[in-house]
Amino acid sequence: MAPPSDTVRLVEEAYRTWNLSGPGAFMEFTTEGIELHDAPEVPDAQVWVGREAVLARVEEIAAAVGGRWADIDDVRPAGDAVLVSLTWKIERASPTALASVYHVVTVEGDKIARIRVFLDQDAAARAALSGP
Repeated sequence: MAPPSDTVRLVEEAYRTWNLSGPGAFMEFTTEGIELHDAPEVPDAQVWVGREAVLARVEEIAAAVGGRWADIDDVRPAGDAVLVSLTWKIERASPTALASVYHVVTVEGDKIARIRVFLDQDAAARAALSGP
């Protein structure tokens, strides 16, 4: 079953807010117990739980990658989740893409409860359709 269109709009608004105001502002769209799952390809991939831990991890990744902007290429329903396709860049006007990243986002009520990160679009789509 696909998530309702208002859920997709919520996720899109959250990611636009992240771009405009930073990851701290994004946390207002999340549950207190938000989970962030590292991409499976990342050595020692972990699951980060709670706003503080997730925010610290997001800032750590941004510092390591060197980018602070993500073009939002697509936000669409996928199974019970929302699939977000992003192109990570150094800054908004930068013509150079650092990486393509895919987030499988689960919403509970009116808050984002889980983000699973993937570096491969097909893997993200499969994960979204197979559920948590």
